[in-house]
Amino acid sequence: MKLSVSVVTFQQVDYIRQAVESTLRQETRFPIEVIVGDDASTDGTLEVLEDIHAGAPDRVKLLRAKSNYGDFGLSNVMATIDAAQGEYVAFLDGDDYWTDRFKLQRQVEFMDAHPECAISAHRVEHVCEDGTRQLSVRPGVGDAVYDIDRLLNVNFTPKSATMVRKAALDALPGWYRTTTVASAAWLLNILTARGGKVGFIDDVMAAHRIHRDSVTLVYGTRRMLADKLAAFEMLRPYLPQQEEALLRAERRIRRRLRMLDISPHGYAFLQWLYNHVTARRA
Repeated sequence: MKLSVSVVTFQQVDYIRQAVESTLRQETRFPIEVIVGDDASTDGTLEVLEDIHAGAPDRVKLLRAKSNYGDFGLSNVMATIDAAQGEYVAFLDGDDYWTDRFKLQRQVEFMDAHPECAISAHRVEHVCEDGTRQLSVRPGVGDAVYDIDRLLNVNFTPKSATMVRKAALDALPGWYRTTTVASAAWLLNILTARGGKVGFIDDVMAAHRIHRDSVTLVYGTRRMLADKLAAFEMLRPYLPQQEEALLRAERRIRRRLRMLDISPHGYAFLQWLYNHVTARRA
């Protein structure tokens, strides 16, 4: 099997059909398997998945959790990875969707052409609830291959854009399965990239929905930043050659935390400005 697709979902009845169908519409010159993990949804998501599975039983494998894992989707993701038979695994959340029907073909061709890459990604369009849209950040202009140092400082690998070699996923340290780091997807990308380089395709091939909660937005940002600082200590034994890059990334996150303490609104504006400039720079 050349490629497995991991789709994870919980309580996403309004979006899950579009997500899974965007994987089934992919045009490839190789067979793919779509592994959907449902984390014990009770809002009708599972019923939608049962309907999709009935229409494509040979292409869609449905994993049904007997009860909610209770770890914000981490165990659900790992269950789909464990079930994957492909040389590569592509990831998609149940409220996102792919917009380019040749995404998988193009990304597999890129990975085949760059055996030094353990992981690759592309640009996505962030779609907010208020209708505003913004392109994801990019590490540079054009298709390219980067060292892990760049990924430590700029997260240009959104989950719905990533494709990882299964061998790199099989080499994840055992403690990852029980991590409580808020940005577990970012941590997975760093850990898998440590065995090679990071490929990037400079085209938009997916849409990522952003659901904003005005009450918890700042607290969520603070938790994610603080967790990344803690994650760097866990990563150090696995990245002995990247100490300087780790220190730079830590300093940047500490500056962001200080700005958040001084002015949450100012922080939000500067973060928006940074993302806007980075996303559109020529």
